[in-house]
Amino acid sequence: MTELGLLLVAVLLVFHLKAQEKCQSKRSPPPVVCVGYQGRLGNLMFQYAFLYSVSRNRGLYPVIPENFQPSEAFRINKTTWHLLGVNKSPCENINSYTERWPCSFDEKLMDTPILQSAKFNGYFQSWKYWIQYENKLREIFKFQDTIAQRADKQLRNILNTEDFPCCSENVTLVGIHVRRGDYTSKTVNEYGQITPNASYYQNAMNYFEKLYPQVLFIVASDDLKWTKIALKGRENVHISLGNFGPEDMALLSLTNHTIMSVGTFGWWVAWMTRGITLYYKPIFAPDSRFSKDFNNDPSSFIYPGWIPML
Repeated sequence: MTELGLLLVAVLLVFHLKAQEKCQSKRSPPPVVCVGYQGRLGNLMFQYAFLYSVSRNRGLYPVIPENFQPSEAFRINKTTWHLLGVNKSPCENINSYTERWPCSFDEKLMDTPILQSAKFNGYFQSWKYWIQYENKLREIFKFQDTIAQRADKQLRNILNTEDFPCCSENVTLVGIHVRRGDYTSKTVNEYGQITPNASYYQNAMNYFEKLYPQVLFIVASDDLKWTKIALKGRENVHISLGNFGPEDMALLSLTNHTIMSVGTFGWWVAWMTRGITLYYKPIFAPDSRFSKDFNNDPSSFIYPGWIPML
């Protein structure tokens, strides 16, 4: 081939590559479903469960952020928008829908006719959104190996110490999550959010001690000082120290039963444990603004079979 011919081929190849690049840059992403993620681990898990359910029901691509915290803790497929090969997020400038109640089931939200990409805003704190995919979500919400192995090691170390004269190899393990933190502030209380007092935890612990001859309570809390005082005098209590959120969740999930306080962190612990779950009965102050978040009915938030206690 002559030099002129080679030059012509090179020019045509460059033209073809530029045309292909231009075509790819304008490529439309597949229909997607997005969520306006907000909150910490427990909230994000509810939002992902909702996202997963909608994506399965409607055949949409479930978009998560690149730095999505739960994907670092659990076996979540990293379906980020970068994997679509597009130049900007497909979650922008698409139809948006907002839940009516953060802590209840909004049937209208699920009945929304979606023929193309859509974004949902809310907390979606109801098991009813995704109950049909529960078994699949149990696989997805298994901890990453490093977190699971650390929790297993911690539990073995707890059981192998001589600090608990109550306990033998036949001990029943009960996880307790004590959520206080912002729930003790005046602003939050005025909104109608409340947290249990010490008597609730004592009553709940007595409940399990009447059921089983040997019980060891494993406790995680965001207020260690208060928790140590509230549970003072009991020899069968181990309080977790030094873990970050997913590690405490993994440790508590290895117990047989659960004592919840408030919030979504303890909710997911109880769901993972699948044993007897006790929860604080007055979830919200009556006639408060917070009660409206539940549509004045906690049944769509509380998982079936869980037991209320004061």
